[in-house]
Amino acid sequence: MTKRRYTGVAIAADPNDPYKMRTLEQLLMLFDGGDFMAEIMSGHQKLMQDLLEHNAEHGAKGCTGTMTLQLNYSVGNQGDVGMGATVNFKAPKKPASSAGAYINDAGELTLYSPMMKRMHQPVRDISDHDPITGEVRDIDG
Repeated sequence: MTKRRYTGVAIAADPNDPYKMRTLEQLLMLFDGGDFMAEIMSGHQKLMQDLLEHNAEHGAKGCTGTMTLQLNYSVGNQGDVGMGATVNFKAPKKPASSAGAYINDAGELTLYSPMMKRMHQPVRDISDHDPITGEVRDIDG
């Protein structure tokens, strides 16, 4: 049995063919009796809601999402075409949680600022000062 070879000559399609797929919507409605198209639309709606929620909670930075539609085709010996379709949605990622703390002199995390620690030290008593000018006298000098 010899195999048919594609000659490269395109045969003109009948413009009045009632079975011809004319739009992507018609093609997508073939899968799962139209349920796949409903899955696409509900997933798309959820993605839009996720984008709105992310924008309200975290602002526009990183507010991106994707919808990936993949159609697979395989041609059989008789010219029949097997088709498969998948759709994936990717909602925006939530930003990483953030917090702030300080490192103390022992190298441990603390909520107490080292600057506050310095501010709460008692005031130095300077007994050797000039009472008229307020100048501090250097004891060592």
